[in-house]
Amino acid sequence: MRKMVLLPAALALGLAGCSNDSMTPGGRDVLIGGAGGALAGAAIGSFTANAGVGALIGAGVGVVGGYLWNQHQVAERQAAERRQQQLDAAYQRGVQTGERQRNTAPTTTTTPR
Repeated sequence: MRKMVLLPAALALGLAGCSNDSMTPGGRDVLIGGAGGALAGAAIGSFTANAGVGALIGAGVGVVGGYLWNQHQVAERQAAERRQQQLDAAYQRGVQTGERQRNTAPTTTTTPR
């Protein structure tokens, strides 16, 4: 019974640390993954009377999963920034081309009738 009380309390305390603004997104993802993995591992391990071992294995898997998720998010953010930079550069090239064409185009004058 004591383990059943301590595990949720430890998970709640760990997740409460995620609300701190000083934590990086990567640290938060790893912590949430570890806590979620520990909870799932303990639940699965309780069926075989090894909730502690299940929690440790689940926490390890969760930490790795949280880290990989964070790396995926970082790569997506960097790719979006590169795409935006490419779009900005293409826009500026278009503006410059338009300016050159406007400045080199022959001027036509119309005579009033």
